[in-house]
Amino acid sequence: MSRTGGEDGTMSSFEAAGTRISIDPETLREIVLDPAALAEWCAEHPTDPRAVAFLRMLGRLDEAAIAGRQALEAPGLSPVMRAVRRTRYAHVLQWQGAFVAAEEQLDLAAEETGLEDPTSPSSLSALASVFQHRAKCRFEHALAEQRNQRPRAAGRLWEAALEDAQRALYMRERLGVAAEDAIESSRQTVRRLERRDLDG
Repeated sequence: MSRTGGEDGTMSSFEAAGTRISIDPETLREIVLDPAALAEWCAEHPTDPRAVAFLRMLGRLDEAAIAGRQALEAPGLSPVMRAVRRTRYAHVLQWQGAFVAAEEQLDLAAEETGLEDPTSPSSLSALASVFQHRAKCRFEHALAEQRNQRPRAAGRLWEAALEDAQRALYMRERLGVAAEDAIESSRQTVRRLERRDLDG
């Protein structure tokens, strides 16, 4: 996977399944530049756990949720691999607007990353990913609370989101557990949240 994007807040992008995907700097959501190609990949690889994320990006949320649950039910998963799959499933729940359920899944994923060797690179990388996704979930939850005229709850969620994003960035930058594309993703998330503009 390769990603481009810079410090100026322009839209970053990466390649997945041979398809270019951009990250919107305002919403922090993926934009698939060739949906037909990604849909074809999903059709050809229906049991690949990455299809959970790709179906979500395509807006096929019900299918993504089913695939996410099935991926978690696969036998013989290590705790870290289960955490990775749970994080993907939580991201689907977030896009469905089920923010509390998504956070519960992310909290479980965080616990799972520490069940084996919590200091191993794979565990730390998975934990950083959990923090990154929980930041995005809390970001969207904060915007939803603001739209529902609950500014205090929105403010608390926004600050919690920023704290998670900063944790993810610290782990990815300082602990050597991430490639540059993941580090740039965390930088973009921190930049967005540091603006503290709850109007979205």
